[in-house]
Amino acid sequence: MNMAGRDESELNLNSPWVKILYPLPFLLFLLVWHLCTGNDPQKQFIFSSPEKVWQALLRLIESGELWTNSLVTISEALAGFLLGTTIGAVLGLALWYSRLVAQISRPYITALSAVPIFALSPIIISWFGIEITSKIMLAFLSTVCMALVQSYMGAMSVEKRYLKLMQVVGAKRSQTFRLVVVPSSLIWVLNAMKINIGLALMGAFIGEFISSEHGLGCMIVKASALYDMATVFVGIFALIVIALVFTFIIEKLENRLMVWKKL
Repeated sequence: MNMAGRDESELNLNSPWVKILYPLPFLLFLLVWHLCTGNDPQKQFIFSSPEKVWQALLRLIESGELWTNSLVTISEALAGFLLGTTIGAVLGLALWYSRLVAQISRPYITALSAVPIFALSPIIISWFGIEITSKIMLAFLSTVCMALVQSYMGAMSVEKRYLKLMQVVGAKRSQTFRLVVVPSSLIWVLNAMKINIGLALMGAFIGEFISSEHGLGCMIVKASALYDMATVFVGIFALIVIALVFTFIIEKLENRLMVWKKL
């Protein structure tokens, strides 16, 4: 009975009617925003309004400024995301081979992950300049520790019975790693990828915020200096849309790679 009820609940949650409800919180937010600002120029100057944001969005799309800055931020975040996630996952899984190396590396990994990326940004920009390389490095540093820790935890959480089974059949350590550890850790790596989407965007944005000529961070800084709150909100919404698109792609990849979970 419980299983039947659970299956029925899952079917209801996946129904088209439920998906129609997704935009309601956002529409409610817009309504409250509109009612709070009203036609008061002072409130609209401080908080902007949905109408002004819509006008700014159309203006930025027509001028091409939104597309240009979005592509710059996407390129920086995506490059840093791929580098950080790949290198972090490889290093984290490799630590499975030696617990001694993992134990020695732990305080250094903890120390690096504890340092705010904002504190490292002046150093990175001084080393790599204000061009795209420094933003990629900031996105890389924002993501590599998360991928490393998650992949290592995934490797260490492999069920002992699978490892003993590989020992019984006489498998080599490299075979155990390839056939058991890596597949079992895949869900951990995918979870790290989901988290790293926001971290990569944050790293790229911080680099643009501090020193840049292009990108959504630069656009937001310029708009805030001119008290153009509508453009600031457009930049924020653009970052949210980019993060949602990246997350959607990762979820589709997860559904394809983890198809066995549905069996």
